[in-house]
Amino acid sequence: MTNIAQHAFNARNKVTVLSDGSKFFSSGFDNKCKFDIYRFDQIKFLRKRIKLSFAQNFLKNNKIDIIFFDSWKSLEPFNHAISAKKICLAHGNELLKISNKDRILNSLDKADLVIYNSKFTKNKAIKNFKSLKKINHKIIHPAFIKKISKNKIKKKYDLCTVARLEYRKGHHLVFEAMSVLRNKYNMILKYAILGDGPELSRLKDLVIKHSLSEQVDFIYHDYPSEKIFKNSCVHIMPTLTTPDSIEGFGISNVEAASFGLPCIVSNSGGTPESIGLNGIIVKENDSKQLVKSIIDIFKKYKSYSKKSYIFAKNFEPKKKIKEYLDNF
Repeated sequence: MTNIAQHAFNARNKVTVLSDGSKFFSSGFDNKCKFDIYRFDQIKFLRKRIKLSFAQNFLKNNKIDIIFFDSWKSLEPFNHAISAKKICLAHGNELLKISNKDRILNSLDKADLVIYNSKFTKNKAIKNFKSLKKINHKIIHPAFIKKISKNKIKKKYDLCTVARLEYRKGHHLVFEAMSVLRNKYNMILKYAILGDGPELSRLKDLVIKHSLSEQVDFIYHDYPSEKIFKNSCVHIMPTLTTPDSIEGFGISNVEAASFGLPCIVSNSGGTPESIGLNGIIVKENDSKQLVKSIIDIFKKYKSYSKKSYIFAKNFEPKKKIKEYLDNF
């Protein structure tokens, strides 16, 4: 949503954003933006009503062509009478709860267009809620790169993962592969993990278990991801599917590609759609394939890296924002 707002504004559209309050201090970010951002920090019960009232008054007093909703829950309180075109984004995890079936369908039925973040998410949603087939939809992979960045500095890390620290991201599988690579192939790799989340403590324990303390660096969420990509060779994210969570796409793989990093991903969820010919897709939860893919990608590193730059060009901001705005 941040990218849509920023790049729609850069394309000379008038943009206004209505958002919940951020858990991080957001005034610095808001002040840098040249479009209007209204934040609502009230308790949830009041926030929904106050934000809806504000939105209704805003729509009444301003001519709006398109409204982007970040999920079906944001669209739910609005009615069909709004003249502006309503576009709702569908990411994946928010569509998993079958118990919300009626609410989801009633909400998305109000949309003029539903944009899925991957073919996988679309197919999953339609499998869960067959009547969604009747709703106008489109697939747009939701990544905007800042620029293609080429550099020839000596890399500190062989592997990196930029992602929230959750079980489904598969960091633990990378540890298993690194242990095999060291013990069986004498490949001692350095691995940077950027992110924060509920898995942090368990991952630190696994690093000790696999004797990887000298090979793995944990770097926390406020560190710029660009610095990690510039100092790493390969981005690796062997995602897993869990009962309550799926990987709808994999934006960090695209961001890594814009720095020339080949990517190793699993065949879980929509992750395979986040790479092209610039990487290797392994079977989900298969550490043996992961070991082989790491060896193979370094054997043909220059070729994969060149393909990463080519793949990243598909996500240049001017191209991507046209995909979102050229729908009506």
